[in-house]
Amino acid sequence: MKTQSYRNLSRVFLMLMMTVHVVTWYTFGVQAVGSIGIEAFFSGLSRGVINAGVIFWILVVLSAILLGRAFCGWFCWFGGYLELIEWGIGDKWKIKIPRRIFLYLGTLPFVALGLKIYSSLLVIWIEKGFPSIFTLRLADVEPWGGQQTGISILMTAVLYGPVLFFVFGRRAWCRYLCPIGALLKVFSPAKIGGVRLINDECIGCGKCNRTCDMQVDVMGDLNGHSEVNGLDCIVCLKCTDACPTNSIVLSLHRYDTALTSSAAGRAELSTLKRRKISALDISITVIWVGVSLYFFFSGARATAPQEIKVIMSVGLLLIVYGLVWTIRKTWAKFRQRR
Repeated sequence: MKTQSYRNLSRVFLMLMMTVHVVTWYTFGVQAVGSIGIEAFFSGLSRGVINAGVIFWILVVLSAILLGRAFCGWFCWFGGYLELIEWGIGDKWKIKIPRRIFLYLGTLPFVALGLKIYSSLLVIWIEKGFPSIFTLRLADVEPWGGQQTGISILMTAVLYGPVLFFVFGRRAWCRYLCPIGALLKVFSPAKIGGVRLINDECIGCGKCNRTCDMQVDVMGDLNGHSEVNGLDCIVCLKCTDACPTNSIVLSLHRYDTALTSSAAGRAELSTLKRRKISALDISITVIWVGVSLYFFFSGARATAPQEIKVIMSVGLLLIVYGLVWTIRKTWAKFRQRR
């Protein structure tokens, strides 16, 4: 069975388990294991409770130390949903936004992660102090916590899926906004295993780059480090499947090998050249972060409906991008007329 088939089975299994979890909790009243969301993790730590979320995310962090962001590529149910949307829509149906550059907004997930840690963990420790003891209570937090509504779930499915895909490309949520991805990036540099070059048969064809949905510079990493060390790598192994010479594999072992001079030369031509951060990127980042921080610390977030909170991530990014891009194009036309 091909690697991607295993990936699909892993996500389908996870989605089935989550469905069973919610149904048994709310329909049959079996409330032995509570939420495994990131909020449950922070909530448990803040109150000294070892709940299901704490145990789950400790395991996820350990997996990041072992294999980087493999959780994102193999076990994240929302990542599976995004790939399902991308498969259903396909590039033929994708709306192509006319712009000369692609967004690089790597700071945004860390802002979202920081806000989550502050609101769910630090502020409670500051007000009530660090818990003196920790108690084991798996069902501490219910799966949905009463926060989601039917409309907010629908908005999340549409905004975070098709809309982001239309505008920013494949895995846009994972690359630009996901706070969990930011958390795992912190531990990824210390990972033990990874996608590595195992022989000198690589021909520098660049197929690994072209097949990567996360836009990782696979060829550049292999040429410089003999392994993929980009923080956006989710270990989906599409690059290893696409390699015609089977020169790269997922391994816990480091191999003493490198690209041949001819392959390195071709790699330089096929590699994804890193683009310098532009004024457009900086403008979008500053505005997005500024508005988000104001919304968060002004107290509006505490009383805002869940639907507004959904829009604050994806909707705000789309609005800010549209405004900045429009201003930029208008200014360019104005200068041409002068």
